[in-house]
Amino acid sequence: MTIVRMDVSTVFSALADRRDGRHLLLLLDFDGTLCPFDPDPDNVHLTGTVRTFLGSLARKPASTVGIISGRRLPDLHKRARVAPEIYLAGFHGLEIEAPGEAFIHPEAAAATPLVRAIAMEMHPYLPSLPGVFNEDKVFSIALHYREAMAPVSAAAQERFLDCARADLTAGRLRLQPGACVLELLPGVAWNKGRALEWIRQRVEQLSGPTFSVYVGDDVTDEDAFRAVGPHGMTIAASDRASGAEFRVDGPDEVERLLRLLDRGPG
Repeated sequence: MTIVRMDVSTVFSALADRRDGRHLLLLLDFDGTLCPFDPDPDNVHLTGTVRTFLGSLARKPASTVGIISGRRLPDLHKRARVAPEIYLAGFHGLEIEAPGEAFIHPEAAAATPLVRAIAMEMHPYLPSLPGVFNEDKVFSIALHYREAMAPVSAAAQERFLDCARADLTAGRLRLQPGACVLELLPGVAWNKGRALEWIRQRVEQLSGPTFSVYVGDDVTDEDAFRAVGPHGMTIAASDRASGAEFRVDGPDEVERLLRLLDRGPG
């Protein structure tokens, strides 16, 4: 489904009108949403202005802020912990750090031996696949091919899927495609949408009914879009994502939205 891009001020106005005084629960993806992509994931960091807006919104009594990312929580913590009030969900929601509470899915580590074996099987092929590399997330493995030529990218994905086919078929692993990345995750029924629901339940216990807003840029965010439900707002930060109601263009426009929210009431 194609989502028509709208001016950020229009999106903000719609959000303000529909919020209707409810507590704002603002949840965002990290890579591609709050930060531009980089071929090397280690080079991705929040800008100072985005840090300021997120921290300010998180400290307002009428809003709660969280980040839900495919990155592992320790990695996300050092890149995105800008205020103790912020909720951080890593590993596609399988691990969550909340104010005064932490959660890790009991089966988060279940696939570790499987992904280790697949990483070892893939390793000899990587030198012949320029622009392709494996990212070891301990509990999962991600194949990145953003810098690869199309034939190399296709060959790398085919080899990666061949290595994982038996475990995917048996349900021991599940495949999570993303923007120029394929990730093998534990085959458990948990995703960014379930993480959103977990966070929302805790926020509503403290603050009452919420107006939930989720901003994401990729297919990995579509479970979260669905979890928002009819009484919130979903915003795609690129044309890679479908299922959102509104679309803005990339981290620069997400930053503009954060600025408007920070200047607004509450």
